[in-house]
This record gives sequence, structure tokens and C-alpha cells, in this order.
Amino acid sequence: MVQIIKKNIFIIVQKVNGIIRGIADFNTYMKAIVRSFRSLRYLKIRSLYTIAVNQTRFTGIDALPLVSWIALLLGATVIIQATTNFPKYGIESFIGNLLVIIIARELGPLVTALIVVARSGSAIAAEIATQTQNREILSLELMGIDTRMYIILPRIVASFAAIFTLIIIFDVIAFFGGYLIALTSVYIPMGTFTQTLLDAFTFNDLLVTITKSIIYGVLIPLICCYYGLKPKSSFEIPIFVSKAVIRTLLVIFIINAVISVLFYF
Repeated sequence: MVQIIKKNIFIIVQKVNGIIRGIADFNTYMKAIVRSFRSLRYLKIRSLYTIAVNQTRFTGIDALPLVSWIALLLGATVIIQATTNFPKYGIESFIGNLLVIIIARELGPLVTALIVVARSGSAIAAEIATQTQNREILSLELMGIDTRMYIILPRIVASFAAIFTLIIIFDVIAFFGGYLIALTSVYIPMGTFTQTLLDAFTFNDLLVTITKSIIYGVLIPLICCYYGLKPKSSFEIPIFVSKAVIRTLLVIFIINAVISVLFYF
């Protein structure tokens, strides 16, 4: 029994030490990126622009059909549930508030971030890991290019622009596409529906959307690039790609909860 307890304590201590070492390593990585800003003036803006445009196209435009379908289905589900169940409890006047709380405040930013992590985050980590193994990153460094700035900065710009736009599109499609689907089961006048939504929206909701867009747009490429630079062999590439996706998702859920507490609690 004592041996089992000692073994469990040893495992816990090892895990805690691993987490502390990971945080320290990520902190070193962040400091290196901040120092890299001094080399920004030596980089060709055109090359950064090309990477940013390609990344925006992949993260934003190519993800648009998937985001639209998910927004449509989630919006219709929430609206049908709200419009069929709220009248039973005499709280139908709160439908607009419910839709804003669930779709605009939470589902829109969160689901959009999850889609971006699953599609683009994994692709970023795999791409950089492959480039590292093929010595493409080393070749850029030998040419005097600051690879951290060259690789990460355009992806952060692209990720922020794509996520902010996708969240807005997600909310609009979830509200009005969901409304059209909900008309098949329950009728609500369009004017009443729109006015209910406008009455429920506050300045805080807009601020939360922008805040989440900025934080997710920065964190997703940062974390995925960090793990993309880690593999020491081809065998480790899928391991670190998996870590990039899982740990980015964990951070997104934590950030989402913290922002909700800060703005609405």
C-alpha cells in the first residue's frame, strides 16, 4: 500500500515537473519571438504578405462552407428548442436573450476556434514539422532570415483576420439561417425576431467577440508553431501535431471560460 502511494506521488511529481518545464520552455519561445521583432525591418514585406494571404485563404475562405453548415444546424437547433419550449414556461420574451447568450457570446467564437484548430492548427504544426525535418527551416536561417518572424507573424495576422470574419459569418448564419429552418416547425414574424435580437445585444457582446478573435487569432498559430518546431525525427511529427491540437483546444476552453467570467460574472 505504501509502495503504491509512493509510486503515485512520484508520478504526480513527475507530471507537475513536466508541466513546469513545458511552461518555462514556452516562455523562452515567447521571449525569442518578441526579440525577433527587431529583425522585422530586414524581412521582405512581399514575402510575408504572400504567406499571410495564402494562410488567410486556407484558414478563412476554405473553411467557410464547413463553418456555414455547422452554424446553420446549430442555429436551427437552438431556435427550434427555444421557440417550442419557452412558451410552455411563459418566458418567450427571453428568446432573444437566450440566442445572444448561446450563439453570439459562446457558440460562435468557440465553435469557430475549434474548427480553425482542427483544420488550420493541425496543418500549421504538420507543415512546420515537415519543413524542419527537410531542413528547409535551417536553410532559411543559413540565409540570415529570422525564421520565427518569417513563419509565425504572417500566420498570426491571417489567423486573426480569418477568425474574426468567420465568427461574424457564423453568428449571422446561425441567427437568420437558423430562423429560416425554424420556420418549418414554428412561425415567428421576421420583424419580431430581428427586434428581439437587437434588444438583447449589448456593447459587451461586441467587445467579447473582438477580444476572443484577437486572443484565439494569436494563440492558435503561436501554440501550433511551437509544437511544429519540436519534432527531432519524422517519427515524432504526428506525436507533436497531436499535442499541438489537443493543448490548443485545452487553452481555448480555458480562455473562453476566463473571458466569460471576466465580462459577465
